[in-house]
Amino acid sequence: FDPRGGYFKKGGRYMPSLVAEIGDAIECHLRMIGMLKDDGLDEHQKKLVAEKRAQYESVAAKTEGASEGDFPPGAQLCGKCNTKAMIQMDGCLTCLNCGDSKCG
Repeated sequence: FDPRGGYFKKGGRYMPSLVAEIGDAIECHLRMIGMLKDDGLDEHQKKLVAEKRAQYESVAAKTEGASEGDFPPGAQLCGKCNTKAMIQMDGCLTCLNCGDSKCG
């Protein structure tokens, strides 16, 4: 529950309002029919995100055991992809979903 009116969808994606939910549905539809290109990560970024995720999971497995969701329970909200997947790695907040980092 968020007092500002937002909520987390399945997968940890944050929807700040009903208008954002409608916009997300329209954007998803436009991507499905091919009117919008999927501006996803390139191969280098995907490799880096997978590497950071594996590194974090190996450290987390040693200290905590298995986690329940796709992302760690202590993760913060990413400002770029609105997913609760920002973790502290190498002294920087790094998103395990889109690769965004506060350090560059």
